[in-house]
Amino acid sequence: MARALNLLSTAILASGALLGVSTPADATGAADPAPEVIPIDLLLAGSYTEAAREAIQIWNTAVPSIRFVEQDTPAALRVMEYKTARGVQSHVNIKGAGRGWVYLEVGDAQLYKPSRIVVHELGHILSLPDLGPGSPCSKVMSGAWGGSDCVNVQPDAAEKAAVTDFFAANDVGDRVPWWASSALAAR
Repeated sequence: MARALNLLSTAILASGALLGVSTPADATGAADPAPEVIPIDLLLAGSYTEAAREAIQIWNTAVPSIRFVEQDTPAALRVMEYKTARGVQSHVNIKGAGRGWVYLEVGDAQLYKPSRIVVHELGHILSLPDLGPGSPCSKVMSGAWGGSDCVNVQPDAAEKAAVTDFFAANDVGDRVPWWASSALAAR
């Protein structure tokens, strides 16, 4: 039986070589590692659903070492549209890297580009903190500090590198160092 399996696997590999099938490889010839998969559901995303799908694609392209995968059942990462009396305050509740809730306030979409809001909030889920006052629009983690006229949805090189570095040393579900579990929200 083992000999038959060995012959079968040799035949399959040889067929792939004849057909020119190859695996992705880096400059050293090693195959690219599989990305860290982050299941996400948009079941409660409401009017933010398409913006969330755009944000997922942006992060999947920006950081190949992670991959958000949308599913149609509740996931460890959930996106939910909600409404407050103030009309602003999208935020996250992180339950570990790639896990938790992304809360998207309906009123924020009247002030800011919806896909920028979701890219920013997913940035928190991927380990990135807010940058604070004076941070430029070129940084998606500037959030509201970038101003309501800021429509940039692309993480810059430093933001991409920070996520890549975090997931090189951590796994989905690991603690995000800056996130205090007692914090009410990260904006």
